[in-house]
Amino acid sequence: MKLSDREWKDFSVPYIFQKIQRGKRLKNADHIPGIIPYVSSTANNNGVDDYIEAIDGTRVFENCISLANSGSVGTAFYEPFAFVASDHVTSLKRENTSQYVYLFLTAVLEQQGSNFNFNREINDLRIRKMRVMLPVDDNDEPDYQFMEDYMKELMTAKRKQYQKYVEQRLVEFGIDDMKIPMRGV
Repeated sequence: MKLSDREWKDFSVPYIFQKIQRGKRLKNADHIPGIIPYVSSTANNNGVDDYIEAIDGTRVFENCISLANSGSVGTAFYEPFAFVASDHVTSLKRENTSQYVYLFLTAVLEQQGSNFNFNREINDLRIRKMRVMLPVDDNDEPDYQFMEDYMKELMTAKRKQYQKYVEQRLVEFGIDDMKIPMRGV
């Protein structure tokens, strides 16, 4: 599968995501230590900046993309877990979407990062006007099946590459009779 073998078309972000919602402001002084990831506009650790309790007024999101509006503006992560989002993060959600499609869409969204910076942050209006290029099917609609298949193929290739590396390292350490089982391949 090659990205260059596909036709591409631009789509507005609201056309792709049915639910676009910004997190709510929660000052650091109001963080209560807990187990729920707090996603802010950092480019590290999937945006997770802290672990807190979800208190009244916070917004909890899950299985969506987090997009940093400021700070590391334009950084996007697929968040498969429940998290509290800061007001510097926007959640982008599609119904009935697999992790593979989300991972593809995350990469596409990050391509928009060059349009923003510290002085030109992402706001609600800019998100609604933002357009991204996606592969299309025969009806000129986003080809979500291709996105899923492409990401599965990419991840399978990475797993095989990792397995080969680990097996080579085991041989280097004199452990050559151990085979690493691969899940999901």
